[in-house]
Amino acid sequence: MYLPHRDTLYMAVNLFQEHYPKYTEMVQHLGASGMISIPSEEDFQSQMGNDLRYYLQVNSLNGEERVALFRLAWELTMSSFGTRQTQFERFFFGDPVRVTRDDLSDVFI
Repeated sequence: MYLPHRDTLYMAVNLFQEHYPKYTEMVQHLGASGMISIPSEEDFQSQMGNDLRYYLQVNSLNGEERVALFRLAWELTMSSFGTRQTQFERFFFGDPVRVTRDDLSDVFI
């Protein structure tokens, strides 16, 4: 059986609670408006599909791959699942202030 060092574990918990919401915000900023109006798979099968493939392509991804990446980013940061996940990560181990005070107080002494 392996038991991680208590203080190190609580330090990681504290940092994760603080940083996870910042990471999701960074993804939102990087995705910008590209995450707001995401074409559907049906749109790529319609008569405007070729235009979508052309105008949404980038150096390393075709239009459909890029849209799939934006859809994943949207799901993780802006959907009902993503926002609940962010809230869950903030408070899974308890109130961040209490976790820091109670569990890490002896780390900084």
